Amino acid sequence: MVFLLSACTSAPGQPVAAGPLPECGWLPNCVNTQSGEGGQAAEPLAATEAKWQALKAWLGRQPDWHIVSDTGNFMQLTATTPALGFTDDVQLLFLPSLQLIQVRSSSRLGISDLGANRKRVEALREQLLTLD
Repeated sequence: MVFLLSACTSAPGQPVAAGPLPECGWLPNCVNTQSGEGGQAAEPLAATEAKWQALKAWLGRQPDWHIVSDTGNFMQLTATTPALGFTDDVQLLFLPSLQLIQVRSSSRLGISDLGANRKRVEALREQLLTLD
């Protein structure tokens, strides 16, 4: 007998008044630069206002990203994984006074994300290095 273990989550809520991004749950399918612990932790992204605006414009041109909400210093997006087409949720919170972007990337489906969310955060970090 084979048991398939899976988990589903819904899109995270938007932080109130530029408050902290929602924490990751107990599943290892989320990365959060603001409140992640252990395997869910990552460093925030360094960015000036110009880099933030350039990143937002770049994200708007990507076929596998969809902007759900853009309220100035906060963006909520979905990203589609290339191989299987899963929808993941991404939240970006730009803190101009600190010149940092906090990121939360989480999978909606599955217990493990096989490292997809961490790779996404690091890909955003690399993209910021190429933007002017």
